[in-house]
Amino acid sequence: MKEQYSYITMIERSSSIIEELYKSPVPLGISEMSKKLELPKATIYRILITLIKSGFVEKDEKNDKYKLGTIYIKYADKVKSQIEIHNICEPYMEELAKIIGETVNLAVSRENSALNLKRVEGEATALVSKLIAIAPYYCSSVGKILLSYKNDEEIEEYFKEIEIKKRTIKTLESYKDFLKERKDILKNKYAIDDEEYDYGLYCVACPIFNSKREVIAAVGFSGPKSRIEYKGKEKLIEKLIQYTKIINEKIKTIGI
Repeated sequence: MKEQYSYITMIERSSSIIEELYKSPVPLGISEMSKKLELPKATIYRILITLIKSGFVEKDEKNDKYKLGTIYIKYADKVKSQIEIHNICEPYMEELAKIIGETVNLAVSRENSALNLKRVEGEATALVSKLIAIAPYYCSSVGKILLSYKNDEEIEEYFKEIEIKKRTIKTLESYKDFLKERKDILKNKYAIDDEEYDYGLYCVACPIFNSKREVIAAVGFSGPKSRIEYKGKEKLIEKLIQYTKIINEKIKTIGI
């Protein structure tokens, strides 16, 4: 029986070339990489040509040697910012979750959706456990925050590109509906999902800014509406605002 592979050979080889270029203090030639990786020169060359076209590798025409492309600076900055946000927010999220007893989430924008980077569990509930890692902007509290702070053209383009799905009878129905709600979100600096994502689920989120006052993430809490109302949703929102202010001050001090 032949061995089964769960990876693509050319991608693995491309990764090996990128790793060699990363480890080397100087640009490398095809012969050097062929010897190090024990791959034919023709194979190395074809992969390099593809990587150059995508911006992952650059060639020095003077000596026919190769080095990593500057595109990695952009990727590194993106990854670094997300890791730093995660590290900064996590202890405050854990403290907030303990105080309010509800699940606290950290989300960032990804491909016209809110991507959940971190979740700190509060009291057990089947509703929160059903929340997916990627949520639509228009019917999630973290998504509404991330969308509200975009410019008018970006928001209009977003609603042209997506198809609004009525998850509940409370889910907003149009671009105009969102614009009305956006005014309150920008004024109050928090967004609410009142059974718009799922029946019985209540969520609130606040913006996280970088040092340039650009929204880079959203922190919010989620839980059963009945339980949150029993605890006093206004008090929980005050606590969320309090902790996101602390996070924003921390980020401002660090200068992210």
